[in-house]
Amino acid sequence: MHPEMIRAIAAQQTRDWQADTQARGRVRLARQARKARRRSSAPDLLAGVRIPDYVDGTFHREGHPAGQPSSPRGAGSAGPATAATADGRGVPAGRDAA
Repeated sequence: MHPEMIRAIAAQQTRDWQADTQARGRVRLARQARKARRRSSAPDLLAGVRIPDYVDGTFHREGHPAGQPSSPRGAGSAGPATAATADGRGVPAGRDAA
């Protein structure tokens, strides 16, 4: 067999062994993490923290009552005026809708 073929086969075997070793290492780390999680009795520090789903600070499950804007400032807020276009998108007042 040609020496270059032997080198190529040896290099391929080495890469295969390295990939197998890395995969076994990942499996071992995952197994250790599962064991540590089972043994741990401390509560998760972020378990009680609620992060809003939307920019206005509301959550997905809460929804908005009919007729109420999604703004946290309420109906009488001094937010920018919008005009609805034919496709339902709001365009700030004073701008050309075209």
